[in-house]
Amino acid sequence: MHNFALPLFLQVKRNAVGHLQENLHLYLPELEHGRFLVLTTAGLLQTLAPKVKILLAQIPAYQVETVATSSFDFAVQVAKQVSMGGFNAVLGLGGGTALDTAKYAAYVAGVPYIAIPTTLSNDGVCSPVSVLFAEGGRKHSFTSKIPDGLLIDTDIILKAPRVLMEAGVGDILSNYTALFDWRLACREHGERPNDFAYLLSAQAVNALLHSRVQTFESIEGVKMLAESLVLGGLSMSIAGNSRPCSGSDHLFCHALDELYDHHLPHGIVVAIGTIGACILQGRPYQPLLAFLRAYGIDINPEHRGITREMFVKAWLYAPEVRKERYTILNKCQLTEAKFNQIYDVMLREC
Repeated sequence: MHNFALPLFLQVKRNAVGHLQENLHLYLPELEHGRFLVLTTAGLLQTLAPKVKILLAQIPAYQVETVATSSFDFAVQVAKQVSMGGFNAVLGLGGGTALDTAKYAAYVAGVPYIAIPTTLSNDGVCSPVSVLFAEGGRKHSFTSKIPDGLLIDTDIILKAPRVLMEAGVGDILSNYTALFDWRLACREHGERPNDFAYLLSAQAVNALLHSRVQTFESIEGVKMLAESLVLGGLSMSIAGNSRPCSGSDHLFCHALDELYDHHLPHGIVVAIGTIGACILQGRPYQPLLAFLRAYGIDINPEHRGITREMFVKAWLYAPEVRKERYTILNKCQLTEAKFNQIYDVMLREC
């Protein structure tokens, strides 16, 4: 039987960072007087100086480390530092670079992990997976841990670059096609379902699809996006894998990552892959496009710098990224003509 963990506390509100000490007292009292290793990225402490001052004033003992690149080797080095340096917890402050490094280091060192994201660009904010650069300078996913505590400060999130928020919406949207692929794999490939994980993932995407807010530029919108991303992350923790949130849509994204240096946020590429996957699955994609238009999110691949050649080649290579992952790609005849046609549809309708 698969064991899973859930965060002890989750706060999504204004000045959430100001409530760290209160939450430690209530949920992790053993850390009230503990020693923290704080992982962040260059310049962030200066950019968020007022918030950082409030945050660090609540930690009796800490050391700050800057993460230049979220590499596997560096994350392991940090884990050694935590274990040998007498640190009681790891706190990540930043985006994916800092948070993925922090949660993997905490996982390896076996200490609690507190996450304070500065953007909501993907469901990694609360997932049991760390995406780190490994051999060949390519990204790989490593088993990790979800945060023991999560503080999402809407004051900070509302200042994040818009494209990163768009990416967060795109990453949640992919649950729509990932769940179809998971059901398909359970029915035809002998994979094991998990109805509760499925429910959480479906709720994450449905909460956005059917919301009247239709913006992430308000406190209400940030809360909705944050809660959806957290639900997605928890669904993966419960399932014991990324199945609830990652299907053919993500295989396309990972293929593009391996083949090209495109510099697009993960969630934007995943959203593009979601429309392609939806077409392959024979399901109506127009409601998804209407949803994206309502948010003002452009996923026309040409507008995002993904050429026809890149698009077609990535889809043809996608099944090779994770050969054990059964998706709609295993049932389709994959041809250049098919993906050229999908590219044309996306140029015309996105």
